Amino acid sequence: MSYPTIFLKAGKDGPLKARHPWVYAGAVDASRTGEAPAGPVEVRDDKENLIGVGTYSPTSAIAVRMFAFEDARLDEAFFRARFGSALALRRAVLPADTDGYRLVNSEGDGVPGLVVDSFAGHLVVQVGTAGIDALTHAWLPALLASARPLSIRSRADQSAANREGMEAPRGTLAGDPPQRTDIREAGLAFTVDLEHGQKTGFFFDHRENRRLVASLARGRNVLDGFSHTGAFACNALAAGAKRVVAVESSEAAAALLDENVRRTGRREACEIATGDCFELVRKGGETFDIVILDPPSLAKRRQHVDRAARAYKDLFLHGLRRVSPGGFLLACSCSGAVDRRLFDQIVFAAALDAGRPVRVLARRGAAPDHPVSVYHPEGEYLKALLLAVQ
Repeated sequence: MSYPTIFLKAGKDGPLKARHPWVYAGAVDASRTGEAPAGPVEVRDDKENLIGVGTYSPTSAIAVRMFAFEDARLDEAFFRARFGSALALRRAVLPADTDGYRLVNSEGDGVPGLVVDSFAGHLVVQVGTAGIDALTHAWLPALLASARPLSIRSRADQSAANREGMEAPRGTLAGDPPQRTDIREAGLAFTVDLEHGQKTGFFFDHRENRRLVASLARGRNVLDGFSHTGAFACNALAAGAKRVVAVESSEAAAALLDENVRRTGRREACEIATGDCFELVRKGGETFDIVILDPPSLAKRRQHVDRAARAYKDLFLHGLRRVSPGGFLLACSCSGAVDRRLFDQIVFAAALDAGRPVRVLARRGAAPDHPVSVYHPEGEYLKALLLAVQ
């Protein structure tokens, strides 16, 4: 049985020749394609030459996400191979005593639209496209066979569902998923809310950046802005930070933050401040040896970039003023629409306005269990700069 065919307009196959995995709706020849349902499709150029296979999302600005640049069947065997490769990579790159990690990273693992995080054997899935949702019958049994999880929960990504014109998938896919579970990350223990926590419940992407902060934290005062459930704060405390102030606006996340800090045995060295970190940093006051600013995404779409750039600059400007002389600022952005070049420019402008000597010590991104396809630079969403501030 053949897949429906998506025909491209003349001259619109250039990105696909460079193996970029996205086909924008404007590149599709609607007059030849007709109406295809969400799900697997083959893609052909205007001369009917086969380019490859992918998934189609009829209402999305990204009409097709490519899975293979050849003839292929997107069946259970296909997904078993992709998941097997993803698992092998994690075994190679994860630090010791770590059972919480990203198992499948969408385009980075050749499975566009699907994100899977593993929490000590319990999987949390985010389905990001109508096309991959239509293939649940193929990838779900493959995931069960490859990862052999204790349970699988689907968490809704409502913003993605809105873009895709679909209901946000959620609920139990396998086993009996717990609401909360414990994980270990390089020996540190964390409790995670798998049902209500942000995204899938934990931000594995900052793992290496947390270890970087830990390497500097001994004997220092630390401000952990946008702390969520305290992963940066706990790393700093476990490494011997003198004092940590952790700022979190969500009361539910702050409660888990408190639990996680207690597990380090150093609760007395941590102050938890509930409130708006943007406002707290802007007010000024106490300075810190290390300031960590990792706000939520401020630009989910390109039309939001200018506004986000202003917000980032204001945050980093005031953050630089909260760093003690000889201290450090870890400035972060998880906005995919803000590329690394623009991020560097924002930090430069903030440093210039702060009027302080600032040196770049490290340029960082996501941990290696968040691989980025060399053909899909848009997958490099996380940017971080470690700055030395005089």
